[in-house]
Amino acid sequence: MLKKSFSQNLIKDANTLRKMVSLAKISKDDTVVEIGAGRGNLTKAIALSARKVIAIELDRDMIPYLEALASGGLSGTSSNIEIVFRDILAADLADLAAHGKIKVMGNIPYGITGPIIFKLIGERAFVESAFLTVQKEIGDRITAKPGTRAYGSLSVICQLVADVKVLMRLKAHIFIPPPKVDSIYFSMHFRDDADYVNDDFMSFVRGAFSHKRKFMRNALRERYTDLQIDELYELMHLPRPVRAEELEPGLFRVMYHTIAKKDR
Repeated sequence: MLKKSFSQNLIKDANTLRKMVSLAKISKDDTVVEIGAGRGNLTKAIALSARKVIAIELDRDMIPYLEALASGGLSGTSSNIEIVFRDILAADLADLAAHGKIKVMGNIPYGITGPIIFKLIGERAFVESAFLTVQKEIGDRITAKPGTRAYGSLSVICQLVADVKVLMRLKAHIFIPPPKVDSIYFSMHFRDDADYVNDDFMSFVRGAFSHKRKFMRNALRERYTDLQIDELYELMHLPRPVRAEELEPGLFRVMYHTIAKKDR
C-alpha cells in the first residue's frame, strides 16, 4: 500500500513512462539517478536505455519490488540497476556522480518538491540535467514568463540556473492513486555560467518578490536604504513604479551585481 506520508502517486501507464524516457534522451552513456523509485515502473523504463540507474527510495515497503527488479527477478529487467534506500535530501549527489555528471529523473513526492528542486540547484555542479514530474502549480511557476500570475522568485532562480521546458502535461487519472491536481513533466538543463546564483543571490531575488503585486522598491527597503535603491534605479533606468513580476530573469542578475558594486 502506498503511504500518504511519502506523498506517493505512481504513474501506471507504460506508454507514458516510455515517452518520458524518450523525451529525456537517455542513452547508454548516462548514469541516471531516479528520485522516488516506488515500485520501479519508471526505473525499469530508464534501465532499458541508460548505462546505469541509481534508484533512490525512502519507503521500505518498496524493497521487495525494487530488489526483484534489480536482481533480474522480473521480466525485462537488467543488472544495471542499483537500489539506494534513503531520503534523497540526505543523499550526496557528488558521491552518486563519481564517474561524471548525472541525469536526474523522478516523479518526485509532491510534499517535498521545493526542497528537492533547491537541492538540485545547490548541487548542480554534479548534475547535467533533471527531468521531473511535479504538480501543475509548481511546474507553471518554474516555467512562468514575466507578467503572468505564476511568475515569481522560483521562476527567476530556476530559469537563471537552467534552461527549463515543459515536456508533458499529465492528467491525474494516469497515477495511482490519482492526485487531486494535474501534473507537469519538465526539464532543467543546468547552465555552466550561473555560479553567481548562490544563497545570497537567491535571498535577494526572494526579497524582491516579497511584496508581490506592489512596487519592488518597497520590498527592497527591507534590505537596502532609500539612497541605495535610488542609485540602483537610476543606473538601471528602472521606473519607480516597477514591480518585480514585470522584470525578465536576467535583470535580477544585473540588479544584484550593480547594487553589490555600490556597497563596496
